[in-house]
Amino acid sequence: MHRFLLLPASALLALAVGCGSGGDAAAPGDGVPAGQVPDELVGRWRFEQILDQTCDPDTGLCVPTSAQTETLTLTSQGRFEHVLYAESNFPPCNMVVQHQSEGSADVEASTLSLHITEGVTKVDNTCGESSVTDEGGETDTYTWEIIDGEGGTPELLLTNDRGTKLGPFEPQT
Repeated sequence: MHRFLLLPASALLALAVGCGSGGDAAAPGDGVPAGQVPDELVGRWRFEQILDQTCDPDTGLCVPTSAQTETLTLTSQGRFEHVLYAESNFPPCNMVVQHQSEGSADVEASTLSLHITEGVTKVDNTCGESSVTDEGGETDTYTWEIIDGEGGTPELLLTNDRGTKLGPFEPQT
């Protein structure tokens, strides 16, 4: 399965709290009335990744250097729910980012906008600043495309305003 590398610990927070706008490409979603979510995006999408392990030579305890699980649910009525859990373990530091948000979603051509009515991001960082951020009132904007995954299964690929590709997200039943 092709996956995009999870970013280092410092980038985990950026993925959870700020996403960006996309390009002007005419793409999927053309022909769908503005503000509606096209059928190919409706459903629950999931991304999961676990990277290499790091082991403490004194204790033998091993943990993944980073792991991420993320789901995005989009409805035909223009609603969304987004949940992210990511952790990074580079001893002696550990960082955990948890995000949950919901609100309205709309699509115009290849741009997906998530308008957060309720949302929070919590960061626990053993070597830096920890925080809790209210995301209500924010809008996350992505360009999106459906790509062919293994076995021809469609997968959702998102790109934020910094050009970072997120995913691919697999459809869940």
